[in-house]
Amino acid sequence: MNAKQLKIIAVVLGAAVLLYLPRLLRDDGSGGTLDVGDGFSFVVTDTITGVDIVLAGDAGTVRLAEGAGGWTVDGYVADQQKVVDLLGVIGDLSSAEIVARNPSNHAAMGVGEDGRRVEVRTQAGDPVLFHLGPRDTRSGGYFVRLPGDPVVYRLDGPAGGYLSRPRDGWRPRRVASVDTAAVREILLRRADQEAVLRRTDDGWLAGDAPADSAVVQRMLDVLPTLSASGFPTEQEEAEADFSLSDASIEVFSTGSGDVTGRELELSLLLLEDEDRGDWLARLADGAEVFRLAGLTVNRLLPEALVPVP
Repeated sequence: MNAKQLKIIAVVLGAAVLLYLPRLLRDDGSGGTLDVGDGFSFVVTDTITGVDIVLAGDAGTVRLAEGAGGWTVDGYVADQQKVVDLLGVIGDLSSAEIVARNPSNHAAMGVGEDGRRVEVRTQAGDPVLFHLGPRDTRSGGYFVRLPGDPVVYRLDGPAGGYLSRPRDGWRPRRVASVDTAAVREILLRRADQEAVLRRTDDGWLAGDAPADSAVVQRMLDVLPTLSASGFPTEQEEAEADFSLSDASIEVFSTGSGDVTGRELELSLLLLEDEDRGDWLARLADGAEVFRLAGLTVNRLLPEALVPVP
C-alpha cells in the first residue's frame, strides 16, 4: 500500500470520526439518541390518589387530588376525563432514549433540582417522583430524569403534554348544558331592564308580543353547550360580589319543579368586567366563578330584549 492510498484511507476515517463521534459523545441534549442501559422507568403499582406538578423554582404547585366527589385541581372541580387520561399513562412510563449524561446540563434542560418535578401520591406510602423538563422542540417528546440519576432521557407519548397543563387547563369549561327542546320560559335581566320569554304553541312571546324568532334562536343555540372562555384569578374571584350582579338569566323547562309546572334548568348570575370586555359568571347555586366572552353574554341577553343602559 503506497503513501497515496494511506492518505486516502486516513481522510475517510477522519471524516467518519467527525461525523459519528458527536452522536456517541453528545451530552447537551441538542438532538439524536443513543439506546443503552435500562433507561428511564417510572412505574406505579399502587392506587394513585394524587399528582403534584411542582413548578420550576418552587413557583407553585398544580395539585390533582381525589376526593369524595371526584378529582379536584387546587381545590376546584377538575375535568374528570382529563384526569382519567393522565392516570391511564402516568403509572407506566419508560424511555431508552438518552439525550444527556452530564449533570451540568440539567438546569438548561429543565430537569435540575429546582426544575419542574412530578410527585405521584398513592395509598401505600411516600410520593414517588421524577423531573420533567420542557418539550424537545427539535425531536419531540419531553426531557425527563429520575432523582439521583444524572442521565436525561426523552419521553414520548402524551404524559408530558398532560403534565404541562397549567391549573386552568385541568378545569372543565362547560358551565351548563340545557335541553332547549323542553325550555318553556326564560327570564332575563340586565341592570334595570327585564324581559320574560314564554314558549307557546304558536311560537315565542316577549311579554305579550311575538318575539323575534331569530334573536330567540341565537339565545337557544348557546344553552346546550354554555362554556367558559376562561377563569378569573383567585383575587378577582374573591372580590366578585354576585349579590350585586349586573345581569342574570333563568331558564325553566316543563316539569314538576313548582306549582306552575316548570323546572328551573339554569340560574346564572353575571358581573360585567368593563376593563377586559367580558363577564364573570357563577351559577346561582354554585361556588366556582367563570369568565364568559362578551359575545356569548350578548347572545344570552340580546339588546333587542334587554337594552344596554
